[in-house]
Amino acid sequence: MMKIVNVGTALLSLSLSGCISTYHAWDGTKGYQEERLDNRQYKISYVAEQATRWSWLDDYLERRCQELSDSELAKVTDIKHGTHTVTAMSSAAVGAPMITAGGKDFGGVVMPATSAPHEVVFKLKKAEGRCSF
Repeated sequence: MMKIVNVGTALLSLSLSGCISTYHAWDGTKGYQEERLDNRQYKISYVAEQATRWSWLDDYLERRCQELSDSELAKVTDIKHGTHTVTAMSSAAVGAPMITAGGKDFGGVVMPATSAPHEVVFKLKKAEGRCSF
């Protein structure tokens, strides 16, 4: 039962986040990540909602690069943009409400009685580049 609540919370969080993306560390779905390549370089990336502007993601890369280097002279190069897909499982009811025909006592709306696990796919934006200082 707890898994359903957690997945539901994650799905609600993703859907309510809409087009607003705030700068933050990786939370398992969105945010910045880095990998140290050598003493003066990192590979950095940022994943955000589909509606986030590429320029914002590029700014987030620059911001993370400056934080890692502790210098405003650090620069991000080789920036690439792409789509990042997240798949979550949901066990919400499957199907749409049906309107039934009938006489005085039998007409109405019937909700789907079955529920089955199914995948929900979210497409997010991902920007990545090389941070040098």
